[in-house]
Amino acid sequence: MLLVIPISGAQAEWFPLPLVNSDRTKLYGDPLQAALPPWTAPKTYQAEHYIGSTLRHGLDLVLPQPIRKNLDVDAGYDKWYGLPTLTADFFLPVRAWNDKSIFVSPRWYMTGTREELSLGAGMRHLINPDVLVGFHAFHDWVRPRGSAVEFLKEVGVGIELAALPGNFSDLTISANAYFPVNERWTSVGTRAALIREALPRGMDVKLGFLLPALIDALDIRFNAQTHSYRGEQTNLTGYRWGLSFNTRDGMLSGLFERGREEIRGDHFRVEANVTLAFDLSDLLDGKMPFSPPYHRASDRRFSRKLHEDLCGRVVRKHDLPTDKDEKKITLATATHAETVRVSGGFPGLGNAVLTVQTASSPWRDRTELVTNPEGAYSGRLQLSPGTYRIRLVHKRTGLVTEEQTITINEQ
Repeated sequence: MLLVIPISGAQAEWFPLPLVNSDRTKLYGDPLQAALPPWTAPKTYQAEHYIGSTLRHGLDLVLPQPIRKNLDVDAGYDKWYGLPTLTADFFLPVRAWNDKSIFVSPRWYMTGTREELSLGAGMRHLINPDVLVGFHAFHDWVRPRGSAVEFLKEVGVGIELAALPGNFSDLTISANAYFPVNERWTSVGTRAALIREALPRGMDVKLGFLLPALIDALDIRFNAQTHSYRGEQTNLTGYRWGLSFNTRDGMLSGLFERGREEIRGDHFRVEANVTLAFDLSDLLDGKMPFSPPYHRASDRRFSRKLHEDLCGRVVRKHDLPTDKDEKKITLATATHAETVRVSGGFPGLGNAVLTVQTASSPWRDRTELVTNPEGAYSGRLQLSPGTYRIRLVHKRTGLVTEEQTITINEQ
């Protein structure tokens, strides 16, 4: 009998967070809690934990193997909102040759609060046995779950490079750019303000490099990535790089990683692991029962076959957060003699027709103004002496400015 057992492991991760009272309790202990017996949470088995595995097993039974192989599906249940969740990611090679492939990649993603549809397509070309390049484009549609509002849309493009520079080294690079297509404006409260929503503009780059075989028994890999997704209220920017190693017999492995995120600041992570195989027959024979998991038959590495990556999944960011902020509808007035000048803005309503209304009682249409492409407007109207309330209305949407009171004096 041969068992592979991780005998020991160590991991450290650091984030520079302030020390609060709850942290002091964790560090120095709570005398009252120390006097109580330890509390053990009862074991509970949640049905939703088995939804995904049950669905995947059912699909294994009914779907043809070529389709099931390229379909990544998961399901669950959001107890907070009381709704089922689903993720279905399908990679479909449309056409493949010995050195080229064309593919499409539809994806459906649904949580308790959000539904998202993505459609991507691309091609890859094996220039020679050691160099593979690829290009893909995608379009995403996002909106709140169960709503009938307009979808937020984004388009993007990406490139890929995989190369075997020599001496059993291995290089992989991927980069993507994301561009929002539209904005969604909704009124709130008394319709004197608008909520603007859009997907952020951004990019991300990932790099992986397996260093040349400098030491026969050791493989060293360098990984790095950076990303930036920005909007008027969104700033998700960060980077990460690290070195990992493993012995070719599988006994030792480790990782050092350092990075920075805009929200949580600098951080680093250190891991070390030892994995040994346990042989019961050696123990019964009085021999050393522990040994490395793999016995190296050769000191040589074996380079991967890039031809197999012609039908690999695209690496890109999904589920970008929605950038949201509030814009006020503004109205400013100035009077001179019997002339009233109005100016302000209706954010998101470019080239729209607005109606100027006044009222002693009731409201009465006076004139119309047209906004510029940015939603700003200005104009004049003549009024007889008296006191009026004034506002601007966009009748198609029902958006209206706050009322102002003006007084026209007799000359």
